[in-house]
Amino acid sequence: MVVALIGLIGTFALPSVGNFFKVSLNTTAREMASVVRETFNTAAMTGQVHRLVLDSKERQYWVEVALGEVLLDTPESREKDKRRSRFLRSSEKQDKSPFQPARNITKKKLNLPRGVDFEDVVTERSPEPIVGGMAYIHFFPHGITEQTVIHLKDNQDHHFTLSIAPLLGRTKLIERYVKAEELHGAR
Repeated sequence: MVVALIGLIGTFALPSVGNFFKVSLNTTAREMASVVRETFNTAAMTGQVHRLVLDSKERQYWVEVALGEVLLDTPESREKDKRRSRFLRSSEKQDKSPFQPARNITKKKLNLPRGVDFEDVVTERSPEPIVGGMAYIHFFPHGITEQTVIHLKDNQDHHFTLSIAPLLGRTKLIERYVKAEELHGAR
């Protein structure tokens, strides 16, 4: 009798665990889309460059604002800075980011729920998927952003794709893994 009761409870509990992760993934994607929209609007209204930081190692994301004028890194500029840093003293080598946390959008770093992870991120500046580490999505004051695709996944192998449009800052949510090339055409 006890074994039958445990089996009955297990039968009803297992599907709800899978649905919990799917709901959690869905909620995370919608919250992230909301942060993207608010960042896009704030950058346009304040006239300041903003960026959404995605840290897949720590499973967090947050928004930062530029303190002044900012030039975006390119592979060439990073190589040039690397060569230049060889001639600096160790006290001068500290990387001073022109960005600071945008407390008006994300008051703190936002954690992904347990079981949800960044799968990869594809931006205009890095057409190869960024897997692991940090990814940055920039929002410019004149009302455009980088064309970006963010892939989220959960423990139950559910996938979510967030596609950010460059001109309107709108985020399209798709409940499966969709390659960037499929969404935006070949680059």
